[in-house]
Amino acid sequence: MAKALFALGRWSHRHHWAVILCWALLLAALGGAAASLQKGFSDEFEIPGAPSAEAAALLSEAFPGEPNPVAEQSVTLVFAAPEGERLADPANSAAVDRVLEHIRDHAGQIGDDAQLLNPVELDPKLREAVVAGGVEGGLPREVAERDGYFLRVLSDDGRVGTAMFSFDVAAPPEIEPGNRQAVLDAMDLGREAGIEVEAMGPGFFDPVEITAVSEVVGIGVAFLVLALTFGSLVAAGLPLITAVTGVAVGALGIVLMTAFWKLNTVTPVLAVMIGLAVGIDYALFIMARYRAELRGGLHRADAAGLAVATAGSSVVFAGLTVLIALAALTLAGIPFLSLMGVSAAATVAVAVLLSLTLVPALLAVAGRRAFAGAIPGVAGNPVRGHRVRLFGDRTLGRRWVGLVHRVPGLMLVAVIGILGALAVPAKDLALALPSDATAEYGSTQRRAVQLVDEGFGPGRNAQMIVVVDARDADPAAPALAPLAGAVEDGRAAAVPYVLDHLRNNVDVDHVQIIGANEAGTAAQLLLTPVAGPLDDATGELIAALRRQQPQLAAATGARIGITGLVPIEHDVTVTLTEAMPVYLAVVVGLAVVLLLLVFRSIAVPLTAGAGFLLSVGAAFGLTVLFWQEGLWDLVPTPGPLISFMPIFLIGVTFGLAMDYQVFLVSRMREHFTKSGGRARPGSPYTAVEESIVEGFSLGARVVTAAAIIMISVFVAFIGQPLAFVRIFGFALGAAILFDAFLIRMTFIPAALFLLGRATWWLPGWLDRVLPKVDVEGEGIEGHRRRLLEAAGVE
Repeated sequence: MAKALFALGRWSHRHHWAVILCWALLLAALGGAAASLQKGFSDEFEIPGAPSAEAAALLSEAFPGEPNPVAEQSVTLVFAAPEGERLADPANSAAVDRVLEHIRDHAGQIGDDAQLLNPVELDPKLREAVVAGGVEGGLPREVAERDGYFLRVLSDDGRVGTAMFSFDVAAPPEIEPGNRQAVLDAMDLGREAGIEVEAMGPGFFDPVEITAVSEVVGIGVAFLVLALTFGSLVAAGLPLITAVTGVAVGALGIVLMTAFWKLNTVTPVLAVMIGLAVGIDYALFIMARYRAELRGGLHRADAAGLAVATAGSSVVFAGLTVLIALAALTLAGIPFLSLMGVSAAATVAVAVLLSLTLVPALLAVAGRRAFAGAIPGVAGNPVRGHRVRLFGDRTLGRRWVGLVHRVPGLMLVAVIGILGALAVPAKDLALALPSDATAEYGSTQRRAVQLVDEGFGPGRNAQMIVVVDARDADPAAPALAPLAGAVEDGRAAAVPYVLDHLRNNVDVDHVQIIGANEAGTAAQLLLTPVAGPLDDATGELIAALRRQQPQLAAATGARIGITGLVPIEHDVTVTLTEAMPVYLAVVVGLAVVLLLLVFRSIAVPLTAGAGFLLSVGAAFGLTVLFWQEGLWDLVPTPGPLISFMPIFLIGVTFGLAMDYQVFLVSRMREHFTKSGGRARPGSPYTAVEESIVEGFSLGARVVTAAAIIMISVFVAFIGQPLAFVRIFGFALGAAILFDAFLIRMTFIPAALFLLGRATWWLPGWLDRVLPKVDVEGEGIEGHRRRLLEAAGVE
């Protein structure tokens, strides 16, 4: 592989304008195609085949032509009178009317507005209609009155009331901003009149906002770190050009993908975050090696070829581990997550290709000026003709690895102790999908949830729909015999049978029929739990109801399903949680095999995997501590982490962690290979120790810069308005901090020092079976010598 990459790097350097033109044309083509074919992003998190999705399909099948309440973009307006007052007070009632009138007159796209009425007027009429319908249908009056009570739109104390309407669109992004603004303006009118007005519901989710500030901050910090690393302003800018180009290509490609697949709104944000970080890092590694080859006396084209052959080989394998980790997200079987992973993986692949081709091309364009704009006193640059050496003849990296070599056992125990302690809070990890109940404190959605909780009880925010399709039920089923005489069609007896059994669950507050077909053989039941949407009891209730479904179906012959926003969120969370162990095993297993091929060692892949588990565990623990538990009140709205963050964090962190493993250890392996497994005469180290010290010393500076850049890019995203992006940026930054500095620069060298000769041991039979992969450039070492001779270097 090294020979092929050498040829690619030198060709890209010599044909730099052709390379640049090709990338420019690709960028333009993607831009045009994306602009004309894109269909926008989606906010849906539903999993096809999940119980809630099957129940939603059953609902549509049993009630064809009727609006599906699960798919409606409904908005719930919540009104609250000042403390000690009632909404029925004339001034407060007039304020409510003013709000509703403004929405009717100025908000378009409204479909269902049957309950867009003043709750003071609607509540008695609604209850009366429910009671009358229930009694007429054969229910005892007390049961019918209880049904009416659980559909009330005015709280018992008369202070809190609700009104509802639906936007006639398929998804929130289709709601025109002017119509949303009309609702906000109406709410302000009510507030000005002295009442509290809030809004929530699927049709009122906040639009996803992404600002460019994070990218600007990340690029700014990266430029500063690159300038300190290379001591050159020009060299600091070149990796940024390739990284931004890669992000642009990746982002446009993702936008184009929306023409064929339904992509979640956060997909491009994650791809940009990851693509920007790896794009800068990959270019940094190749440029650092290019400068080293130039200083060795090679001509620029040959130096570019050798840089791509050596550092580029590491980039390819590091990128491959990231691709494996991201693409393996498809194993979870969740479409929106699979597309996130594939999109991010494609962006990383673009970053790798750009590093191998555009970096040499830009170096050719820069020519002698590639490392111009020298900064005095930085990266070995002289100040007034004198070199400044902060650490004498020994670099900081060499000093650190020397310290690790002196006390490897202590270092190993310290790292394990620190990361193990940080990982402890991860045991309390709680997961949920974005909803009104997890919205920011002070937001209208969160306040609406709180008011409904206060006025109607927490279960009102967690109501779910139970679908009972008894059209194919068995009217002669023994379980239905006691109820068969109360209905004309024996199959319809399945509905009250199911209702009674669901009502017996201790965590169910109430169950009632809210819709039925003419024959009574299909019904929609509204189930109100005792607890709220984020309460563990609600999740346990859904699991209990799901366990009862087969029994009820077997007893009646009816088909039963449970759906709604809360069950959908529950299904996504459970599916992701169950997929994590399998995903982790597959990703770590594949990466261990890959590292086995690269380093021809048993110890290196195993220590790499163990180190990753420590760093990702600590990242989880720290994230839970701050973002879920609210440590020191630094986070404005602590709460459950988004359901797909853990599996995505595992994938991305593992891929990026292996980047540094490959870059650092490949330098160690390169030294060991070139030395023939022998220490230098007079060396205080064994051959293995010398390879670790020399390889670490050569790679530590660049890896440190790369890690700081990557951490900075991720941490910069904490400033985004989207909660998930903020948390993900924090978690990734923490994971890379732990992995780069505690694991790759401390744990790994300490472990390898302790292993001694076992570090590079591989059974003979396995060495013969495994295909040869030349990452260190061993295959072109002879070619390097010839190039040096041709350049007049002895």
